[in-house]
Parts: sequence; structure tokens; C-alpha cells
Amino acid sequence: MREKSGFQARAHGSRQADPEQVRSDLDDRGIDPEFSRVIAQRLIAIAPDLSEPAYAAILDGVLAAYHVHREISGSNDARFRHGNELRRVMEGFTGELRKLDEGLQMLSAYLVRMRALLSREGFGSLH
Repeated sequence: MREKSGFQARAHGSRQADPEQVRSDLDDRGIDPEFSRVIAQRLIAIAPDLSEPAYAAILDGVLAAYHVHREISGSNDARFRHGNELRRVMEGFTGELRKLDEGLQMLSAYLVRMRALLSREGFGSLH
């Protein structure tokens, strides 16, 4: 019979952690299954040595760590979005600079042709 804490009684008073119940205990606290999968493996290894209150305290600690993890991940996601936005703006700026450079090259070529034309006609300067 399963107990609420994720432990299963064994003969001679020793305990064994029930992996499904440990994951269920984590899920009941609102911890994401991806996060709880890794944590559950560690809890299963140490759970037989823990008392009921210690096990509950560890679950509370895991929940607190999960909230910190989500905050950090959220910050990284925001930084990633901001980084993508900055990259997109810089790519747009680079495109505009290329257009400006092309325009200046065309103007320079036109001025060179005009200078050559004027020098053939006897005018010394363009301005």
C-alpha cells in the first residue's frame, strides 16, 4: 500500500521510494514534469533515509528551487527576446547603411563622369 509521502513499506522496517509517487508528489506541488523528472531521480536515491517531515521539507525546498529556476529561465527568455530584437534592428540598420553606401558610390561615379566631361570641355573645376 502506498503512503502519501512516496514511501513504500518493506519487510524488516526498511523503506523504498516509489518513483511514481515521488513524481506525483512533485507534480502535486505544481513542479513542471521536465524539472521533476531529474529531481525525482535524486529523491528516489535518498528518500529511504529520510523521515516523513524531512521528505516534506525537501519537497518544499524543491518547489522553492523550481520557482527560482523559472524566474531565471524567464529572465533568460526575456534577454533572448531582447537580443533577437536588437539583432533585427541592427540588421535593418546595416541594410540602410548599405543603401546609403550604394547611393554615395553612384553619386561619386556621377561626379567623376561630370568632372571628366567638364575637363574635356575646358572647365577646370566642377563647382
